[in-house]
Amino acid sequence: MMRPGAESARSVLVLDSDVETPSLGLSDVRELPILALDFSPRSTGDPDHWERRLGVRPTELVVVTSETRDPDAVGADTVEQVTAPSDLTGLGMLATKHLGRWDDSADGPTPLVVLDSLTILFQYADLQAIFRFLHALTTRLANSNAHGVFFLDPMTQSGKTVHTLASLFDAIAERTDNGEWDVRVR
Repeated sequence: MMRPGAESARSVLVLDSDVETPSLGLSDVRELPILALDFSPRSTGDPDHWERRLGVRPTELVVVTSETRDPDAVGADTVEQVTAPSDLTGLGMLATKHLGRWDDSADGPTPLVVLDSLTILFQYADLQAIFRFLHALTTRLANSNAHGVFFLDPMTQSGKTVHTLASLFDAIAERTDNGEWDVRVR
């Protein structure tokens, strides 16, 4: 469970190799539009998958991936494709497009951006490029009515890299030795 004040965090970096997510602090919201920037081979656009993983059900599910996926086959409302996970400019443009569309409908619920996973992006881009991309995206989240959850397996990166990325996020979530979530709001 997130500590008091964590609900104001617009962006959360989840440091874990597991697929479970700590409580997002989105109060009573059970349904949200979700923009899934999804490069994980184990992921799916299935709304039930996202509800189990995030604790919220997508009212609209937009999946951005580098693979060709049929929206009906993955349970998504829309599937957008970038040329490769390294196409951070294209990824940012598609995220901005959908966040802008949801911003225009101010009476709707807060959208949630999920990037699964930063670990995979590091196979295609270097720290500097990923840092610039995340800086732009987290700034966009802070300036709109949106939240973001970003996954990184900390065992795949150096402590310096994790620390550098962590500076971009409002909160950092990681498991303690007893398996509970520790969420630090910055």
